[in-house]
Amino acid sequence: MSFISKIIPSKKVILIDVGTYKVKIALCEYKNNEINILSYAEKKQEASDIIGSEIANIEWISNTIAICLDKLLQEKNINPHDMVINIPTSTIISCGKNLHYTRSIPDQSVTIEELDYIIAKAEKEALDEAKNQIQNKTGYSEVDMKLITSSITEINIDGFKVSNPLWFTGKNIYLSLLNIFIPASRYHIIHTIANYLEKNILSIIPLEFSLPKVLSSGDYAHDDVLFIDIWNTKTSLIIQKAGVIIGFDKVNLWIHDLIKTIKEKTGETTIEVIKNIPDESKYIQEKKEFLSVWEEWLIITLKEILPWSLIPYKILLSGGGDNLFVREHISKINLSKYGLHSLKPFSFIHIDFEKDIKINGDKKIFDKTNIWLLSMIIASKEVIQYKNNPILSIIKNFLEKNEW
Repeated sequence: MSFISKIIPSKKVILIDVGTYKVKIALCEYKNNEINILSYAEKKQEASDIIGSEIANIEWISNTIAICLDKLLQEKNINPHDMVINIPTSTIISCGKNLHYTRSIPDQSVTIEELDYIIAKAEKEALDEAKNQIQNKTGYSEVDMKLITSSITEINIDGFKVSNPLWFTGKNIYLSLLNIFIPASRYHIIHTIANYLEKNILSIIPLEFSLPKVLSSGDYAHDDVLFIDIWNTKTSLIIQKAGVIIGFDKVNLWIHDLIKTIKEKTGETTIEVIKNIPDESKYIQEKKEFLSVWEEWLIITLKEILPWSLIPYKILLSGGGDNLFVREHISKINLSKYGLHSLKPFSFIHIDFEKDIKINGDKKIFDKTNIWLLSMIIASKEVIQYKNNPILSIIKNFLEKNEW
């Protein structure tokens, strides 16, 4: 949810998307309400740099980023100090927190100090809940987590929704937050990379949080949407309700597992399988069996995210696993078998990258293979703007002073 309305000064920022296959970097300028891509570069990584969904060699990854970054900055002869980054990780937790707060003096206006206290209370409780989620999912008894992103998804006072509670009067405040945590070990990897590059981390933006931003300026900006992002080793599921992310999770299962199954049955090489998978006439039985298992994990994960049985019927499918056979399988899922339902049959959202994404720059990067980087660029706009907004400033200051 964006509470921003003020004009912001120009700022140049480096955006780094560390994928499992490539490093992609964009140099962007944020000026007023516009986003301008000044330069773009990418570099393939070694297969041993990332194993599964985790960085396996920090030094090599840092060096790859540095080489790519030097190429990008030399083109414009600019060297911004601030960067926004993501890293691949299989362990990322979204934790929603709803807080009901009764004010002692309801006739007085809500102040920044009071709102700061309410948010701090919600964040502290959310951290404890997130640790419990990690323990339940991983089996670890002690997990050190870092809060990297916090977003207010709803505020109301005495039952009335407000976009900014400051200076309102009332007795009962309801605050809903979405908090995103990563393990401290992954947090420290990011800071090690930043130190290597001699850059300041403006924000860590997980791609599960940024992806819905690609719809923020289009017809689906305020709709209920299910995002299914499929890549080599995982499927990310994100639920957006009325334009606000209410939660997300991962299914650590996808194309790598399907390729492995096909190779075992056919004896073909990985390259041959990857080339043939989009062909509808190839590997029909293997695809059917795999998608059956994937569907079950998909439903289990959706149930963990959703507090109700209604699933959005509008779907944005993205990633390397966005194939016709996958779309056909999803469209035929019998939700009632799982005690779920949707208002209409599933329909897939199509993005015209050049038309629907409001970013200025070289149009050659405006395609589905760069959807995560483009979403990061859009999401970073709010990071740049936070100083002009009291609520975002409170959250930012709270994270900094508690070193989460």
